[in-house]
Amino acid sequence: MVFWGLSFKSHQTVQELERPDSGGSDQIQELQLEIDGERYPFSVVLEAVPWEEEALLEYLTEASSGLEALFLRDNPDLKHIRTKVSMPSAYPGTPIAVQWYLDSWDYIKPDGTVNNEGLTEPVPLGVQAVLSLAGQSLTWEQQICICPLEEPDLEQKLRMVSWQIQRLQQSPQKRLALPDTVAGESIRWYQAADRRYLWIVMLTFLSLLATIMGKRQEEEKERKKREKGMRLDYPDIVSRLSLYMSAGISTRKSWERMIDKESVKGRAAYEEMRTTLYEMQSGVPEAQAYERFGMRCCMPAYLKLGTLLSQNLRKGTKNLAEILKEESREAFEDRKALAKRMGEECESKLLLPMLMMLLTILILVMYPAVVSFQM
Repeated sequence: MVFWGLSFKSHQTVQELERPDSGGSDQIQELQLEIDGERYPFSVVLEAVPWEEEALLEYLTEASSGLEALFLRDNPDLKHIRTKVSMPSAYPGTPIAVQWYLDSWDYIKPDGTVNNEGLTEPVPLGVQAVLSLAGQSLTWEQQICICPLEEPDLEQKLRMVSWQIQRLQQSPQKRLALPDTVAGESIRWYQAADRRYLWIVMLTFLSLLATIMGKRQEEEKERKKREKGMRLDYPDIVSRLSLYMSAGISTRKSWERMIDKESVKGRAAYEEMRTTLYEMQSGVPEAQAYERFGMRCCMPAYLKLGTLLSQNLRKGTKNLAEILKEESREAFEDRKALAKRMGEECESKLLLPMLMMLLTILILVMYPAVVSFQM
């Protein structure tokens, strides 16, 4: 039924439209215009009915009657203006424009703030407001009195102090004598505490914290680097020990030969082996020295190697060379996996530089084409 009613309404002819009342806003009416049997959409802007002179004057007069209450805001009457007044550019809720004029703007700011901090007695002031609408205007004119503040609050007292300081600085004297009273109350001035030391302490603390964190990160980085190097050296150490011992060379002689033929500088595993050799030369039992070697390395593989060598000396392990060969094979498999992970890390680190290079190449290729299009 609703759709039928709407379709029926679209077939009705229209000859008149109702315009908005005076003071209302324009409206847009969507219609259909038929010409030579064809319909075309057409929009009609309905303007508000023009004001009649008497009705317009009555409307302005009614608005001006409420202008006093609007202007006073929180003040009791026009003869006792102490707090902020209201001077809007349009009368609230109406299309009436309001233009304000004062005999002097020294006591009232355009936003309505009253400058009465330095007053000791009332100051008369003329206020005029011109209400305008549809080419017609009406003037509202009153005499007001700006009065000194009574029992000012903290904000008003601070404004009074600022006004006093501003007035005192109008003299050419080099030294400024600060006011000692405000609104009949005595005031005292104190030098503000210097808070810069707090920033210095805070920055010092942050610097120390950053230094400690940076040192820990550096130590962690060195530890990881050391562990990585020891993992890479472990298969070679086990393999060579197995080779020497299979040839009938004792564990200690094998240990000495490995150190003599290798440069231990920068290689943590061989440095720990040299430390172990020095311990054995200084009188530490060989089995105990191997155990201490594994504990200093702090890695499971080296702990296992130190334990195997120590048990071989204490209990006589059979087929130690074969055990070391098997350990060497497992260590080489671990080394392959480690090398694979390191390669993946390198690929991820190279991704950003590769993307930057690609972007640079694209810019170099496309820039001449873009410039040629603009020309």
